Amino acid sequence: MGRAVTRAIKPSRAPRATAAPERATWLTQAAFVLTLALVIARATMLETVRTESLGAPGTAGAPVGPGPAAGLVLDLLCCLPALCVLARRVVDRNYILRLSWSHLLLALLASWTLASVAWSADKFAAAVSAAHWAAALVLLWSTSQLVQSWLRLRVLAGVAFALLLVLVAQGYYYRFLDLPDLQRRWHDSHDELLRDAGLEANSREAIQMGKNIETGEVSGFTVSRNSFAAELVLLGVITAGIALQRRYDRDPVWWGVPLWITIALALVLLYRYVQSKTAYITPLLAVILLSSVWRWRAWLAQHANAAYAGGVAVFFLGVAAVVGHGLKHGTLVHSSLTFRWQYWVGAARLYAHHPLLGVGWANFGANYLAFRLPAAPEEPKDPHNYLVRAFVELGAVGGTLMLLWMLRLWWECTRPATPIGPLDESARQSSYGPRTTIPFITLIALGGVVISTMASTDWNATPAWIFLELFRRGAFLLLLIGGIGVACIRGLGRQELDDRPAPWILYAMLVALGLFLLHNLIDFSMFEVGPMFLLALSAGGALGVRLPPRQRMRHGTVLAAGALIIASIGWLVAAGAFVAPVVGAEAFAADADTAFRRGNPNAAAQQLWDAFQKVPINGDYAFRAAVAARAAQSSPLIVRQMLQSATAADPSAGKYWTALAAYEPAPAQALDDYRRALDLDPNNVSLRIEYGDWLARAGHSAVARREYLKALELNDRLAPDEIKRLPPQAVQEIRQKIAKLPV
Repeated sequence: MGRAVTRAIKPSRAPRATAAPERATWLTQAAFVLTLALVIARATMLETVRTESLGAPGTAGAPVGPGPAAGLVLDLLCCLPALCVLARRVVDRNYILRLSWSHLLLALLASWTLASVAWSADKFAAAVSAAHWAAALVLLWSTSQLVQSWLRLRVLAGVAFALLLVLVAQGYYYRFLDLPDLQRRWHDSHDELLRDAGLEANSREAIQMGKNIETGEVSGFTVSRNSFAAELVLLGVITAGIALQRRYDRDPVWWGVPLWITIALALVLLYRYVQSKTAYITPLLAVILLSSVWRWRAWLAQHANAAYAGGVAVFFLGVAAVVGHGLKHGTLVHSSLTFRWQYWVGAARLYAHHPLLGVGWANFGANYLAFRLPAAPEEPKDPHNYLVRAFVELGAVGGTLMLLWMLRLWWECTRPATPIGPLDESARQSSYGPRTTIPFITLIALGGVVISTMASTDWNATPAWIFLELFRRGAFLLLLIGGIGVACIRGLGRQELDDRPAPWILYAMLVALGLFLLHNLIDFSMFEVGPMFLLALSAGGALGVRLPPRQRMRHGTVLAAGALIIASIGWLVAAGAFVAPVVGAEAFAADADTAFRRGNPNAAAQQLWDAFQKVPINGDYAFRAAVAARAAQSSPLIVRQMLQSATAADPSAGKYWTALAAYEPAPAQALDDYRRALDLDPNNVSLRIEYGDWLARAGHSAVARREYLKALELNDRLAPDEIKRLPPQAVQEIRQKIAKLPV
């Protein structure tokens, strides 16, 4: 190894944690354990922004997963490590906060994302999603302060390997145990499953659900199989780094066996059952990149600036090539990439209408429909590119912040800086010796499983389901303990946490992060909660061991105390002003769902209306209250009031306007509602047919004929195999309607 590489892994002379008072040390130790436990929890459950379905009366309903209430509470918990870090700095003057330009850009990006709620149409989705993203960025910052040594980097990597074990086990469990039973239920009681899910039989969502069941799509704890694939690759590459480091340290060969076996199982799962086209190439790229690092690591350490500049140049040249090909041919070679290109073209049109501020965080989906191409039938919630999303939803300001943050983050992560070296013997025995290692690992794993179980288990489900869920979580606990131990215990003869230099874990972590971001240039996994926090943890750890130690700042304690006070007040305000009302509203909504399924729509409508009073920015509560009131045959005036409240809370939801049209007292008002819905989604064939029917009934024959013809024109632009394309019989019926209209 070259002189530069030797210098890069030489122990640092920075002050060691053992010099700090015991009470101050425990602040950051507790923060580190809590950080890892929270990331484990969020990576092993599927969180949603909304729970929209009321289900159907008389059905048992599927178990409900964690919704916005659980997610927001976890966001608050994810901010606690940052508060502990600030408190450590206030109590211990020897503890130095390492600040960098990437931290400043990160803070600005998080603040701008939260501010975008003010100009979002769907403020509830914006607020909840922005809270998740801001909490992830806060956790990234705190992790970069907590991970300053090789030992903690190894523990973090051990959590990554343990999570890979859990995700692989979950994938195979679903594929060979859950899926066959689900497929049998789909064939035997198709309608019942749709009712439990609250889906209409011929809706796009129902058809897609059937395809996923029939094809056996495996998606782990994520919405999309592409997101699951991105997680597998991210964690798999870090695991490969652990195995390479074991080999580099000349540890016994059998230490690497469980690591390589797990990677092999993950690859089989990825290629055989997940079948994500997006992730087919990234494992091969990982092999190429790690091999290149092995071959040219000395050169890379000596020429870090040139390597960084070359990487940035390749990235922008690649972007230019993709855009150029799309503009010239209108496609991107493969059909799935062509869909992405259609998203980006629509996103560019949308950006042109909101260039400075954007449409607001998590508000792409509803606003995109007005600008999508006629031949683009899909209705994505995300543009499938994190940079495109930043520019469209946060405008030029937020998009520039995202780009600058990424450039600066990678600059700092590729500097040959020196992390804190091995601990002295007294520190190892007191904090990470044989007596504390196993309890330490168990505490991390147990904390993650307990948090995940409490947040994701539907305790109102059947006892059999709850028992199976607890059994599964117990198995996850064993896998987590074993995985962390295999990765970060030094050896059987020395059952203590390994604090030897681990450059290969760092290299693999950087490669994994790079591939994850590459994946998210054509996907949205970066903004699913589980992968998002895995990204924050990995990026924070890599940045933490790369940031150089800083000198003490003058008045540093005063500044840290001020930051702690401001952050604590902000935390309390967020908890009281937003999180607590959402928790209360979700409790009302859950009771309403139960009441509706038990045949009491009156009670359901009242409870949902109470939920809306608590959180008036969530129009979905008012809309579902209207659905329940309609089922209860309540006064049309009451239903209309609820629907008007829904449209006022979220004017970007087209279904609110079409539902309101049925309760307008005058035809002109109903037609105006339909025009509002069509402005939001002008290429919707079914919506144009509905609008034409209303026009025909109102006596506007000429306009109705125009809408019918426009619907047929849009239908002809859809691909022959597109599920939204009208069948020939429906086309013939429309032509008959046109023929019957008076001239």
